[in-house]
Amino acid sequence: MFTFFMVAITLTTVANVLVTMALAPLLTAVAARVFIGHRIARRTGVAILVAVSGIAWMYGHQLAEGINFTGTLVALCVAISGAANWTVTQHAHAKGHDVDLIPAVLIGAVLSSLITLPLALPFQASAHDLGLLFGLGLIQLAIPSSLAVVCARSLKAPEVALLGLLEVIFGILLAWVGAGEVPGRDVLVGGGLVVGALAANELLGWRQRNA
Repeated sequence: MFTFFMVAITLTTVANVLVTMALAPLLTAVAARVFIGHRIARRTGVAILVAVSGIAWMYGHQLAEGINFTGTLVALCVAISGAANWTVTQHAHAKGHDVDLIPAVLIGAVLSSLITLPLALPFQASAHDLGLLFGLGLIQLAIPSSLAVVCARSLKAPEVALLGLLEVIFGILLAWVGAGEVPGRDVLVGGGLVVGALAANELLGWRQRNA
């Protein structure tokens, strides 16, 4: 996940990466159904259809404009990796294997650094760049990944992944305000369908659990 995310944002826009990553909850729901027998609720099935429609709208327009899909495919690997991670973690806890996966975050970061090291050569980062990279590694990657592992101990796999929707909203907003990366109309429409479907799915699930 570390590696795919960092490579993806160098190949396409932040909005494209984050909207594609938002598919993780849906992929997680499907994986949990196939591998650990979690039932997919009707509302989740509808959310999957709406989200797929949003993705089709977004990338259909981009395909017509001749946009390179390499970054999008790499970003899709983030969603697939996340779905696999949440499902495996949930399965382990269901089997009574309460394994502390916090060290796995560190191992993942080290492996990601080694894999992407050739892409960073020759080193040309200034002190300012190093400060930004430190903040990225700590605030954007290390802390959220550790919290996600902790949450996976008590929440169902799809619910953990749905928390990642906040990254889509704030990530696109910050890239817009801080870096001037204005998302296209196709991204706003398609991304709105994806995020809206997932948010509605979670809201309906919350109401059902508290009814």
